[in-house]
Amino acid sequence: MARKINPKYKKDDLITMIVDKVTSGIPQAKIVADIKNLGYSTTYFYELFREAKPIFQAALQGIAENRLETTITHMEQQYQLALEDGDRRLANDIRKEINKISGLHQQKLDVTTNGDSINNISIIKIIEIQKDNEDWYK
Repeated sequence: MARKINPKYKKDDLITMIVDKVTSGIPQAKIVADIKNLGYSTTYFYELFREAKPIFQAALQGIAENRLETTITHMEQQYQLALEDGDRRLANDIRKEINKISGLHQQKLDVTTNGDSINNISIIKIIEIQKDNEDWYK
């Protein structure tokens, strides 16, 4: 049975329920079981899930941005504590991490040596020889 004849919940209520559960971190299998316990089929759940997907993706993006701001705030507090304790090395490491999270610091990868240090540097000289004769290119 896809839909009930006299449903207790409207379609919008079910979509709101799905969005609330997804943004709360409840696994999809548990949400499917909850919807089935209300008397709806699994196929109807997936139909509702497709309609709810843009809503909870926008909500999760907002949650991720809030967590990022909270993390940076906590790290800045740790940075201030490290400066107050006089541990400049730790303060510098914390500042680097803040910059990485913020996207200000791009870590450079050495793809030519697979991360090994460069021990031998070779210099190649290119010498150009010109002939005085103008017929050399014929």
